[in-house]
Amino acid sequence: MTLQRYTRSVDGTIPISALLYGDEDSYASQDGVGIYDGVQKSINHQNGTVYVTTHRLFYIDTTKPHSRSFALDLSSIVRTQYYAGLFTSSPKVTIYLTQETSEIMDSDETSESWLCEVCDFRNPPGSSPSGAKCALCGVPRSKAHSAAPIPPRAVSAPPSSAHLLSSSPPAPSAGRLKEVACPACTFLNHPALTECEICGTALTHAALPMKSAPSSRPGTPIPEGAGDENSMLRLSFRRGGDKALYAVLKRSLLGKAWQVRAKTIGQRTTSTNVERFGIDGLVRGVETSAQSAQLDMNDALKDLDALMVKAREMVRLAGELNERLTVVAGLNASSGGTEPDTATFIRSSLVQLGLQMTDVPVTLDMAHDEKRWYEQLARELAGVLQGTGGKNGIGMMRNRGIIPLDEVWGGWNRARGVALLTPSQFLQVLPHLPAYTHPAIAERTFHSSNLRVLHTPTYTPAAFAARLHGMLLISGSRTTLDIAQEENVPVGLVAEMVDEAEAQGVVCRDEAEHGEVSWWVNDFQGYVWDGQDT
Repeated sequence: MTLQRYTRSVDGTIPISALLYGDEDSYASQDGVGIYDGVQKSINHQNGTVYVTTHRLFYIDTTKPHSRSFALDLSSIVRTQYYAGLFTSSPKVTIYLTQETSEIMDSDETSESWLCEVCDFRNPPGSSPSGAKCALCGVPRSKAHSAAPIPPRAVSAPPSSAHLLSSSPPAPSAGRLKEVACPACTFLNHPALTECEICGTALTHAALPMKSAPSSRPGTPIPEGAGDENSMLRLSFRRGGDKALYAVLKRSLLGKAWQVRAKTIGQRTTSTNVERFGIDGLVRGVETSAQSAQLDMNDALKDLDALMVKAREMVRLAGELNERLTVVAGLNASSGGTEPDTATFIRSSLVQLGLQMTDVPVTLDMAHDEKRWYEQLARELAGVLQGTGGKNGIGMMRNRGIIPLDEVWGGWNRARGVALLTPSQFLQVLPHLPAYTHPAIAERTFHSSNLRVLHTPTYTPAAFAARLHGMLLISGSRTTLDIAQEENVPVGLVAEMVDEAEAQGVVCRDEAEHGEVSWWVNDFQGYVWDGQDT
């Protein structure tokens, strides 16, 4: 039968990863699979897990994995066919195997255990048939010291009734007359089956075909050109997963990983089955991986360099285009005209791309030294914060007197395009900023939360405390939300500034029963308690 001719027994109690060849990888698995030996169910292989690898197909039996598990070489498969199932019939994958067994016998001989004449290591049967090297030292196997070959399996199968009848040519309709109709559902079954393929009802082979059944009714799906039943296997999927496993099986068959293949890595061509054997193979594998990673990294850096060159060129062209549009807009304004719609569209597009700037972003290669570079960056940041100086300035601070550093850093980098600045570079620019801003913009750190902000002179600690003191004198107690609305500043920033004013003794808090906090003027500021109760 097919299982005896084409498969070899394996110990299913061993993890599948330990049964793989050195150059073999496992792709997918599916449990709840039964095996058909030819067209009949194999009684001892009706519940197991099927594994598909690059080289083989494994069946690991669930009940008796030690004695009923086997492996089938993918190299012996000539074609496959998929049957989706119908009603109670399970999906099946039919595997047609080669009629010639010479390749199988050769692979059996090369995959048997053998003793290395150099390191005296006995290579297990799990060594890849495509490799002829010791799995420990990598020395090629000597033909003279190879193990005695196993007697070849019987190629011919016991003659079946179909072979005995092959001497006389059948009538044209003889194949149709042999089919057995199910007495329950009238499905035409193959004569070798004892149960109905659809409903499982026992078949009576002496029964004549039912005349009421139409001649076009399909029988058990046996593909054309099936050939000898002794060279065919079927996988019956009782728990689904048939489509996914069949797709993986077809991919493995198309890949033909069991054949010796050469692949080129850079300028060096090596063989996959040589790379992965022994200590020499491990060293070569590490070298190959390192070379491949280096080549990939070089290619990636080349692409990045090219992108940076193109990006700088695009930024430069955008700056020139913006300058020309500014000149044209000035000429139109002097003559009493307005800016054309096309110029407005181009400017808006540059803004969306983050490319609209008066000048090209300053980079280190444009400055003579690092100090000069930071000064130029401070001038550029001043323009980003306060705008161009005209009535339509688009500075980030606009009418805001205080802004967090993270917002400034992110907005500035978006405006610079691809010439990004690191946080450390950004912080080194801030000391130079007051010299290029009017009114001067300075940095401030809140001690309670270490939040760092940029602010105008109106938001210095003294200026805000004086303004808050006057507000509370006029309107009485105010909440933090009221103060934020009055100052037009986010509540979080106002809370930080009020806390500092409280630490200075300018205001004091009044906590209500429901948890709301109100702020009052500290009338006791400047008084010193003499220790006497009044």
